[in-house]
Amino acid sequence: MPWPWNRGAAGAPPPEDPAAAQQRLQQERDRQERDQYLLESGQLPSTARARLESLGERGPGALAFTSDLAPDEAALLRQQGFQAICLVGGSALYHVGYAYASAWQDVEVAQLSQAYNEATRLATERMAMEAAVVGAHGVVGVRYTIVRHEWADRTIEVQLVGTAVRGPGPAPRQPWLCDLSGQEWWALRRAGYEAAALAYGHCTWFILTQMQDEWTEQSFSNAELRHFSEALAHCRNRASAHLLRCARDAGATGLVGVHISRRLDEVRLTGSDENPAYEREHHNLVLSMIGTAIRRRPDAERPAASGRGPSLVLSLRDGRLVPAESIAESDFE
Repeated sequence: MPWPWNRGAAGAPPPEDPAAAQQRLQQERDRQERDQYLLESGQLPSTARARLESLGERGPGALAFTSDLAPDEAALLRQQGFQAICLVGGSALYHVGYAYASAWQDVEVAQLSQAYNEATRLATERMAMEAAVVGAHGVVGVRYTIVRHEWADRTIEVQLVGTAVRGPGPAPRQPWLCDLSGQEWWALRRAGYEAAALAYGHCTWFILTQMQDEWTEQSFSNAELRHFSEALAHCRNRASAHLLRCARDAGATGLVGVHISRRLDEVRLTGSDENPAYEREHHNLVLSMIGTAIRRRPDAERPAASGRGPSLVLSLRDGRLVPAESIAESDFE
C-alpha cells in the first residue's frame, strides 16, 4: 500500500513549502550568528549550553552519564563521594599571523609561542565553562592534543577532553581541571591535596643552521650538537616560566604530572641578499609542557607542629598514606 504522501516518484517525500523552507534557513542563519557572537564574547554556543544544561538538571539517581574513565577509576571516585556527569571538552582553532625569524642568530618565534599559549588558554576556559554549566566540581583525566592540518600550515588546533565529576556539597564557581587519572587524583586527595587548574607553557625557538653544525653532522666522531642542546635549554626555560605563572595565578603550591613534548620542523628562510643562510635548511623547535597545579585542601589534616613524627609511605595499591613501621615484610614479597 503506498504511503499517503507518495504522489510523485517512488519513495520521494512531498516538496517542502518554499515559505517554510525560507523561514527554516533564516532561523539557522540567526542561530549561527548568535553562536558566533557568544563565542566571540567568551561564552558557549546556545546548542552546547542547552545540551549540557539538560545533563546537569537530572537528579543523581537518574543520572545517565558518559565518561572515558575505566571502571576502577569510576569506583574510586565514588568512594570519595564523587560521580561522573558527562564528557566535556574545549577546543580552539587559532590562526597564526606572520612569524619572523632571523637570518643571523637563534631567536624565539614570539608569534608562534603566543599563539600556542593563547589557543590553550581558550580551550581550557571553554572546558571550565562546560563543567560549570553541568554543575561539576571539576574535570579529571583531561587529554590534551595539538592537531596539525595538512590543508592549513598556519593554524593551531588545541583539543581538550575529560570527564566532569560532581562531589558532595555545592560546586565551586570555577571548576578545577586536572590531567591526572582517577587513581592518581584519588591518591592525591587522600594525601590532603586538591587539583587547582591545568598549567601549561609553550615555546617556539628558531634554530639557525650554521657552518659548524654542518661540520658536526658530517663528522665521523661522536660529538654533541651543542647548538641544538642550547636551543632545547632556552625553549624549556621559557615554557617552564609560563607554566609556573599559570600555577601561581591558580593559587597553587605545586605541580604534579608534568608532561613534556617537543617537535622539530625543517624550515627555510626567504630573502633576496647573498646571505648563505637562505640556502640552508633550518629548524623550528616547538616545546610544550602541561601538568596539574595542586594546593593543600582546607579540610586536610595538618602535620604536628613539633616533633618529627612517623615516616609515611604512599601505597600504590590503594593510595593511602600509612606509617612505614606498619608495613610488614610480607608486603614486599
